[in-house]
Amino acid sequence: MNEKPPRPAGTRLRAVLSLTVALVPVLISGSVAADSALTVDETTVDARMRFIKARQALSRADVETFEQYKSTLSEYPLLPYLTYEGLAHEFRNTEPSKASVGQLNAFEAQFQDMALTRKLTHTLQRRLAETEQWALFLGVGKSRVAARLDCSRLRAHYELGSVKGFTPEVLELWVEPKEHHERCQVVLDAIEADHTPPFKAIWERIFLAFEADKPEFAEPMLVYLSRYERKQVNNWLEALENPEPFLNSPALKDDTQLNRRRFVDLILAWSKSDPVAAMNHWLANKDRFRFYVDRYYDTHRLLAMRGAYRRLPEAYDWLMGVPAREDDLELKEWRIRAALFDQDWLSVLKTIKRLPKEEQQEDHWAYWEARAYEETGHGDKANDIFASLAPLQSYHGFLSADKLDLPYAIRNEPPATDTAEVIKLAKTPGLIRSREFHHTGVTWEARREWNAALSGADKTTVAAAIQLALDWDMTDRALATAGRISDFRRAIDVRFPVMFKDLVSTHAAAQTLDPAFVLGLMRRESGFMVDARSPVGATGLMQLMPRTAEYVAELKGKTNWKGDLTDPDTNIEFGSFYFRHVLNRFNEREILAAAAYNAGPTRVNSWLPDDAMPADVWIDTIPYSETRRYVRALLAYAAIYDVQLNGEPRRLSERLDDIPAKES
Repeated sequence: MNEKPPRPAGTRLRAVLSLTVALVPVLISGSVAADSALTVDETTVDARMRFIKARQALSRADVETFEQYKSTLSEYPLLPYLTYEGLAHEFRNTEPSKASVGQLNAFEAQFQDMALTRKLTHTLQRRLAETEQWALFLGVGKSRVAARLDCSRLRAHYELGSVKGFTPEVLELWVEPKEHHERCQVVLDAIEADHTPPFKAIWERIFLAFEADKPEFAEPMLVYLSRYERKQVNNWLEALENPEPFLNSPALKDDTQLNRRRFVDLILAWSKSDPVAAMNHWLANKDRFRFYVDRYYDTHRLLAMRGAYRRLPEAYDWLMGVPAREDDLELKEWRIRAALFDQDWLSVLKTIKRLPKEEQQEDHWAYWEARAYEETGHGDKANDIFASLAPLQSYHGFLSADKLDLPYAIRNEPPATDTAEVIKLAKTPGLIRSREFHHTGVTWEARREWNAALSGADKTTVAAAIQLALDWDMTDRALATAGRISDFRRAIDVRFPVMFKDLVSTHAAAQTLDPAFVLGLMRRESGFMVDARSPVGATGLMQLMPRTAEYVAELKGKTNWKGDLTDPDTNIEFGSFYFRHVLNRFNEREILAAAAYNAGPTRVNSWLPDDAMPADVWIDTIPYSETRRYVRALLAYAAIYDVQLNGEPRRLSERLDDIPAKES
């Protein structure tokens, strides 16, 4: 029997519902006095509960109960979202028709919500494609908020007879060296079966396949080539396994377009296994070919950069041998890192001076200029720079303070808040919807609404929004909003909140970890968004991959674990356990464990130096820019959380033990 909806008001439902979010009136904290716009009355609390019950009913396909609850929420700000979810459920679970298009148009007209209309349009487009209703699909695709869905659109045109051969649209997809969606591949295969591809497109696909390191997409093109051309491409394919003999053979003696392509591709393939031999061969033979300027530059640059990524002793000379373009800042910075890894301090100074003036003044390069002066006996120059950096609340600022034994520049400077502006913002429909999404557990929509409502906000509005987020118990939105304005970098209590303190304390103690480090890790990984999910699937506060969580579960003796990584207790428990596991692997070295948490232990092992080196040098020469920034941020965050927890930071110099040499 279907469950009946509760009365619109009252406390009966609140007494029996067990919810995962805190459904309590939001109270005002801090400097803003209570105002009706800032409080949540009992009617809204009851509406939240009915909203949640409606979504629960829909999740179990109980549409009747869903509609009953929805009918009691006509004044609730999230009614459009419930309507959207109901229509999306219908589109996904029944065969769509012209009536579905009418429902979509009616939704747009009633609610005027472009974000939800866009999502609903995309849902209907996909269902029309799945059910092969191609005329309707193309009709919906004319909407200004429709998705491109190139493969489905191509299939629709093909099935309706408007695509009969290798049109430009078909060729654009056909030359790509990848396996397309089945809906698209059917059309490409059918067209290729009935028509010979243009000669130019055949060679474009071959070249793109080799450039993308996907030679398997070049092989099918052999049937279209002459015997001589087929031999040329076959030799190219066979040489990929062992490029050196072919590169040294007479096969490449002529300066043809094909030979230029083969020469570059095989040199780059060779550089993966023997970068020194590949670079030497390039330098000895490159002038035999008339390369386009871009291809010459890109090839020489990539070979040199591969040497730098692998920390080869030749890397600095190789990078200096590439005449850097004016706008190629990455190459110029890697010259510094190569010299830094070699601890060639005079070259560090020389290459920093080659940066644009504004880049030289960035705190990381200023720090290394000071370190180079320090190492070359110019202590006064070094200390002057360290003194200029020490007031910064940053990783290199803290390192500079350590050099001069100065206190860290960590102090809380909350944004000045205009009470009237806070009350005004509290009446903004988008922010009200964000609040309701947040407190009903639809946090992804809460973030979308919040960000949209504050798009282009000035400093005064951002300050008010920070306070409003705190008043509404939306700490992660306060943190993210403070990051919009550089003036609020020192709003420590907002940007570095001590969240989940008891859970962190419990699980950090269980793994003998520093709670400040765990909090810093959570702050860096997720910004304290419990449902954070990365594009590759890392989930929750400590951004654990599902396979990592399964591995942790096995180590903890939990077989067939099916837990929820968005649950804070589970995520912090598993994340702390895994960090301890990595820390043990790297002999209690936090820096290596932090790098491994981000990039993986195997990569970090490959980055270890041949000889022990200072930790600050190793950190700033990590090949992956993401991991380099991650480790620096995590160390700075740990110092800030030391202040939040204990009133005093642990000095970074105490964490920066020398990086050991890799084991032979």
